[in-house]
Amino acid sequence: MRTRTLGSSGIQVGELGLGTWSLSGDGYGPVTPDDARATLHAALDEGVGLIETADCYAEGNTERMIGDVLRARGDRDRVFLSTRVGIDRTGEMARKRFEPEYLQRACEASIQRLQTDRVDALVLHNPGVTTLLRPETWNALRALKKSGLARLVGVSIGSVECGEVAVTQGADLLVIPYNLFFTKLLHQLSAAISSSRVAVIVRSPFAYGVLADTWGASRRFRDEDHRMYRWSAADIARRVRQREALRPMLKGDIATMRDLALRYVLSNGLVSAVVPGARTPDHARQNARCAATTPYLPDEEMKSLGQTLANAGIAG
Repeated sequence: MRTRTLGSSGIQVGELGLGTWSLSGDGYGPVTPDDARATLHAALDEGVGLIETADCYAEGNTERMIGDVLRARGDRDRVFLSTRVGIDRTGEMARKRFEPEYLQRACEASIQRLQTDRVDALVLHNPGVTTLLRPETWNALRALKKSGLARLVGVSIGSVECGEVAVTQGADLLVIPYNLFFTKLLHQLSAAISSSRVAVIVRSPFAYGVLADTWGASRRFRDEDHRMYRWSAADIARRVRQREALRPMLKGDIATMRDLALRYVLSNGLVSAVVPGARTPDHARQNARCAATTPYLPDEEMKSLGQTLANAGIAG
């Protein structure tokens, strides 16, 4: 597993990690504890050294599973743990909370569930601009960093404005959605990222599974799968057509859509790491092996990619 530096921190991490929302059962439907653990073990066996999670996943049970597995393996010191905080599910309705006292409690609770003495990155879970403009938010994050409970602090973002404010306020890292179908957020923030040397961890490299290439246009999702409410049947058909338009790019050692999707992300020099999800050990193994060959994408493919995307109706 090749490594990259997390922005200006000097911390080296494996360029390909593991996102754990898909293992929680919250976003993509049920997954058994045994399958979740086996998938995590498979990723670690392949050399994955960065795990991205959140305290709200499975009401904290995903963090507990990660802590149990790392402790049993003795792997804590070789794994960079990034966890998101700020979604409180203790009441009848989930709500976002970023006040200093809550962040302190959330960080300490995550550390306990993960069975460690610190988190490597404490990340605000999709806050709004108003939250990011509050001095008390950053004072709390800096205090947690100074105390050693968090090595780095960052923000998971969904808009350019949030990214710009987070960079201005001194975030160490950003967690950003970026894939072949959705490029504009990272591209529009590229100048700010370059000048600040903030680290970038990419989530959603498979565009919620389209680019993993495991289902077709007839796929319908269950009620407990977030895609059931995100996409109509027409949306699914359109995304599959766009995916098929990229299939001619599968040549040479780029054998699968999974290869293409992850190698596209890693071709961007602003990216410190990418954290694809997985629901089975085989998916975890496939992900970890996608970046085994360089260059990630040949020069001729990179040159033609923009036109290929445009021809497929992918605006980015």
